[in-house]
Amino acid sequence: MIDIFKDEEEFYENIWGKLFLFFIPLLISLLYLTLLYMILNSVQLDNVFWAIGGAMLTYLFPPLGKETVIPSAVLGLLGTYSSILSPATVIFLVSGSIAFVDVVTSYFLLWNFYIAKKIPFVGKWIEKFQNFGAKKMKENVWVKKMAFVGVASFVVFPFQGSGGVGASILGRVIGMNKYYAWISIITGSFIGCFMIGIISYYTGGAIIRAFQSGIVMGLAALGLVAIVLILIYKFTTSRFFWNRGIR
Repeated sequence: MIDIFKDEEEFYENIWGKLFLFFIPLLISLLYLTLLYMILNSVQLDNVFWAIGGAMLTYLFPPLGKETVIPSAVLGLLGTYSSILSPATVIFLVSGSIAFVDVVTSYFLLWNFYIAKKIPFVGKWIEKFQNFGAKKMKENVWVKKMAFVGVASFVVFPFQGSGGVGASILGRVIGMNKYYAWISIITGSFIGCFMIGIISYYTGGAIIRAFQSGIVMGLAALGLVAIVLILIYKFTTSRFFWNRGIR
């Protein structure tokens, strides 16, 4: 156990405070999903709701991250409902909903860290990640010195563990104030999700047009995009946060 987490091993002052902090993210999530369903149902787009809800559920549980979930949902909805939904609407619905998952999960974890560590399986993952994060902070001191930008950037760049849960643990590892960490996560999440959504739309459209020109052109465009994404992924994971040579 890392020493800086010892102060988290305590209960809130009263039972009502515990219940409020525990259930408020769940109630906000239920409210969001209810409103989203009512809006889409009012225009006979129930299937769009289930598609977005499925994307949110997929993103909530590893291993798939926003770099996979958002492009799949955006291109899937545009391919099916292009005559009904505008690209801006699809990007807004998908990217905003995935960012919302980061908002509520980070809130839950930041204010219920002690409880979350007691959840079966989840607790072991948190314990493993917090020790891993503490070790990395010794190698990447700049993240702690530039806490807000560091945590926000951690959420923006799509690599494993960079969602709301991982960023919340990172914020606790470097000793950030809960509110400060939460705002940082929200900022990074919305920037990252909408950036991926916009890129997905334009990249996907280019690939579709290439396939319309011929199978060879389509496969070549798809391969080029895949190579670029792999290079970006390797660059961000090996140099931005996880390079052991950075001090």
